[in-house]
Amino acid sequence: MAIDRVNFFVQFESATAGHENQLTRALLVVLRYSPIALQVWLDLVKCERPLHSLSKPEFKTQSAMILHPDDIVTDGEQIQGISVWLAPDAPTNINTQIVSSDRQQILDGVITFGTDLVIVIESKVTWGEVTHQPHQINLNGCPVKFDPSPQPVSWQALLAAFGGLVEHDLVSGAERLVMTDFFEIVADHFPHLGAYSTLAQCGGHKFRLERRLDNIIKEAVGTDSGKGLGWRNLVGTEKIAMAWLGIGDSETEEVSLHMYPADTLGQARVFYGEPASVDAVLGLRSDGWDISPNFHWGFTAGGYAWTKTPLPVDDYCAYWIERIGTTGEVSRTDWNNYWFRLETDLIVEPAGREEFDKEFTQTNRSKANPRPGLRCVYAWPMERARVLDNRGKLIGEVRDRINQMLAALNGRLH
Repeated sequence: MAIDRVNFFVQFESATAGHENQLTRALLVVLRYSPIALQVWLDLVKCERPLHSLSKPEFKTQSAMILHPDDIVTDGEQIQGISVWLAPDAPTNINTQIVSSDRQQILDGVITFGTDLVIVIESKVTWGEVTHQPHQINLNGCPVKFDPSPQPVSWQALLAAFGGLVEHDLVSGAERLVMTDFFEIVADHFPHLGAYSTLAQCGGHKFRLERRLDNIIKEAVGTDSGKGLGWRNLVGTEKIAMAWLGIGDSETEEVSLHMYPADTLGQARVFYGEPASVDAVLGLRSDGWDISPNFHWGFTAGGYAWTKTPLPVDDYCAYWIERIGTTGEVSRTDWNNYWFRLETDLIVEPAGREEFDKEFTQTNRSKANPRPGLRCVYAWPMERARVLDNRGKLIGEVRDRINQMLAALNGRLH
């Protein structure tokens, strides 16, 4: 029995994750498990027949044969064929005619719809690679009549079309996960192909912008480790644990880097225990950083019940420098008194009590840890960020700003 190389669970050869064959297989997996993606593919290759009018599709990769030997074709019947050239710089049209060849071929992908239609795929992942495969096809006796010229499809157009399915919530559940996994393969191993390989290419699409920014902070920090899209873990100092890069929440379009010193009680003890480090962080305001209180509560590893702080950030930091040595977890029986003290001292505002009660008082939690952190934000106007990214400099800028904060905390990323 032949191995189905497009089965999601079948290990595919020994090629590295960055090999072009792996990307072609990943594409075929998406097309196999997502009918709407397959319909988008048919539109891209200029197939005039909708998916619902075709026979059930079957998928092959790295195949010498167009049809399986067991496929039954009526004598005299001809099957329509489309040859696709899938490349980052695929031209908008190809004038070269398809001819029958006796070459020893390995087709990157084959999609057959019974005897209704055959699509063969020649896939390239580098620019300027001259190839004859899309227009010289060995039929091996198969009764397939190909359209006169190969159909070009760019990886960028394909990824943009798939991204549109996600952005408009046209895929969900497992189908959506398969597609987003495909995007991650592209971002991790073929970043030059992405429809969002620069911010400028992302346009105003939030999904693509977030994916691009996630890849930028990954490159800046040098790790995949983080709690979600745009988040990356930091090492080298006990005063901070993570950073986030994403689209700012202001009314103007911007890219924002968020860093959170003293985000846990343990980090706060180290941070406020070194007043010089606190002064160094506050001093970054003169270089474009916006720094504000980020007070909230902790229980085990989780953070809860963020609240606004009326006290100016300088006074807020001075408050915790003075008190951090005696600050610890607060037992349920002391919550009311402790909250009253914080409210009197302008660390929390009265409206924040509702969220605290929701997360603590109305639960079975018996202790709460104050987390007197800071929210430190450096923002680039979106247009400036696009220019930097086009010049290949945004990753370095993000890395420099992360290092600037870490240096104030007596740590360093690179």
